[in-house]
Amino acid sequence: MKIRQDQLSGLLAKGLAPCYLVSGDDPLLVMEACDEIRAAARKAGVEDRELFHAEAGFDWRHLLEEANAMSLFASRRILEVRIGNGKPSDKGAAIQQILDNPNPDNLLLIICPRLDSTIQRSAWFKAVDKAGVFLPIWPIERSQYPGWLKRRLQIAGLQIEPAALAALAHQTEGNLLAAVQEIEKLRLLGTTTINEEMINEAIGDSSRFDAFGLADTCLLGNLAEASRILSHLKGEGVDALMILGALTRKIRQLIAMQDLGGQQLSEAFKAQNIWPKQQPPYKKALQNLRAPQLHAALRKAEKIDAAIKGSGDDPWLLLSELTVLLTGVRLTTG
Repeated sequence: MKIRQDQLSGLLAKGLAPCYLVSGDDPLLVMEACDEIRAAARKAGVEDRELFHAEAGFDWRHLLEEANAMSLFASRRILEVRIGNGKPSDKGAAIQQILDNPNPDNLLLIICPRLDSTIQRSAWFKAVDKAGVFLPIWPIERSQYPGWLKRRLQIAGLQIEPAALAALAHQTEGNLLAAVQEIEKLRLLGTTTINEEMINEAIGDSSRFDAFGLADTCLLGNLAEASRILSHLKGEGVDALMILGALTRKIRQLIAMQDLGGQQLSEAFKAQNIWPKQQPPYKKALQNLRAPQLHAALRKAEKIDAAIKGSGDDPWLLLSELTVLLTGVRLTTG
């Protein structure tokens, strides 16, 4: 069953489905949807969570074994499967088998990037759609963005004047993670009504080293500045997963625009919901980076995700390597 994100809360209130597939390229919206599903599961007594990173070389038999295992203490579990490219390496056979023989103690949560029409015609996708819930996460359209900002401010207990809302929308330009960070800064000011002067003082006049600033610097090919920003973010204690989300989104957008072939660049930007002010770094990157480099960057991002979750690799070292890949700079030795 396919639903919209605004339908998720009402559906969860009616009870849990055996399976959820959440797909999308905006890290914040995907994260929040998954958090809502996990919270509903905990409320229903699903206490444990097993995480699987289904990247290259993943052994799908491990997922099947866990799905079929009987818990010693009969605790219910979320089996959370993250498929970085949206294409199960076993062509979805394990997922289909789990859904054909469901274990009532398990809830299957599958997280993917945006799924194209080819994947949505696959047998495994159809099995998920039939047995559970498919939630595609769409980007916030430009016309919807001020309203989305206003609702987020209200959730934070803040009211905002129209001019201040316009200024905040202009400063964050559709970057949802950045917007949430700025709303948190405004909340910490200790006042409930936000005016334009407060926006300019808190946000507009400061030189921000945020995750999206790092991503844009990489796309512009400035390795020295990208390295400086990454070091600053690490020193400030910024979550590595947030940085990875910003970089991965840019990579997927660039791959999607390259795949459009001869389509006009303006149409490609529109399809990816990239606003005019955001376009210069993408234009530079499309000149500097080719498909093999972008796919190599995506594989590196999957490795970073695993490192953040405890694979043993250093996620910050891998993030540094990813910034090099995205700048298109070729390092020489000797």
